[in-house]
Amino acid sequence: MSTPPAKRDAAGFAVLLVVIATAVPAAVVVLPDTASYVMPQAVRDLGLSDRQAAGLVRACGLALPALLLVAPATAALVRRVPAWLVLFAGLAVLLAAQALSVRVTSVPVVGAVRVAEGVGGGVVLPATLALARERRAASSVWAGVLVAALLLATPLALAATAASDPDGLEWRAILRPYWWLSAIALVGTALLGLLRVRRGREAVRPPAPRGERVQLLLPLAPAAGFAFLGVVTTYDWSPGAQLLLAACGIAGLLGLAVVGSRDAITGSPLGCAVVMLAAGLLTMPVTGPLAGLVGGRAVPLTAFAAGAAGALAAALLAGSFGRSTGRGAVLCGYGLGIVAIFLLLTMGAAANQWTLLVALTALGAGTGLAVGAALGHTELGPGLFGLSLCFPGVLGGHLIVGPLQVAKVGAVAKAGGGPMAALYALTAAYRLWLVAAGVIVVILAAVTAWVSRDRPRASLPGSAESDGAALPAG
Repeated sequence: MSTPPAKRDAAGFAVLLVVIATAVPAAVVVLPDTASYVMPQAVRDLGLSDRQAAGLVRACGLALPALLLVAPATAALVRRVPAWLVLFAGLAVLLAAQALSVRVTSVPVVGAVRVAEGVGGGVVLPATLALARERRAASSVWAGVLVAALLLATPLALAATAASDPDGLEWRAILRPYWWLSAIALVGTALLGLLRVRRGREAVRPPAPRGERVQLLLPLAPAAGFAFLGVVTTYDWSPGAQLLLAACGIAGLLGLAVVGSRDAITGSPLGCAVVMLAAGLLTMPVTGPLAGLVGGRAVPLTAFAAGAAGALAAALLAGSFGRSTGRGAVLCGYGLGIVAIFLLLTMGAAANQWTLLVALTALGAGTGLAVGAALGHTELGPGLFGLSLCFPGVLGGHLIVGPLQVAKVGAVAKAGGGPMAALYALTAAYRLWLVAAGVIVVILAAVTAWVSRDRPRASLPGSAESDGAALPAG
């Protein structure tokens, strides 16, 4: 048997790592909606009325709903089409949207740019996962980079708003944060494709069965529901109604994750679908509001960067575990998440930087450990299925914490409270969300322990218990 191409192609592997390290953050960092931080400049520059200003906020929030709709379809596509081609197309759309943002002159154009960025991100993420699954080491890097990007997305987006011109000429920078990541990834993907075509690598790549591709589309229904809610709830829905619908939606996602985890096609030994849902709920919805509370545009990035570094290190460590150790690693990851939530609950509006650093490091390490261990022993199809549930989880978390904060701040405003009272109201709402998140973590840990018991023990190609051969190509 000849040596697999992935073992011989050191240059291709190095390029693949560069692509993962840039494409995944490029797709995630465009998701946060930071329009409120530059609203005065944007309203003045575009000449908007108060009603049109509300439309601008909605337009800037369209990236995540668009990603939700595209990711399941791309997950099915990369099981039939070479993943590097799909990735190149997604990065081209993303970079084109960021280039167009320089010229936006109206709210509809802003909305089109944000939708295109979401579409590009929804294509990029499944395609990078398909490429990463060809090597176990790359798969661990992908898991760590994804979790790190989810933790850092909002702090980095907020930091980008600090560079906006006070005169309003550069407020559009929020529409293209860190565009150079997309450019580097696009060049790297082109080089990767050239290397693969020259070696004839795609010729050995069998398409997935039609049944698997159909099942990969199952998350499209709940994703579409969450995308719809993410848009319509911005039209003055009551916080109570939003919370009820978000809770029902998350329960539906969990049901689909459980069914998928036990399915013969989309199932995985360590409950990857449930773990990916947990990763979505406990990253951006936790660190996003926190970044606004502890600094806003002057957010201290050090603590969040420590959490991202912890996620990457833990995912790489999880990649060295055998399957017998993986289940314990996943549950340990949930435990670290609970510790992080407890630490965050102890902080007030003026957070202690060391407590913040320890809490975010624990959150990043726990999430990275769980995702890295679960994904490391999962084939590509189930991994893509789990990824399609991750970002509905992100939006679900935002649909809980957002209405809680609106309700608390609204009560303060009616009572005539000042800025400090509003800050304490936001902190109180965030703590309520942390309590809810803690309950969700416990439930998801129990569900993961259940779905991961008595699973088939046969080794997957490229697992830590094998000889390190390449995983099946995506």
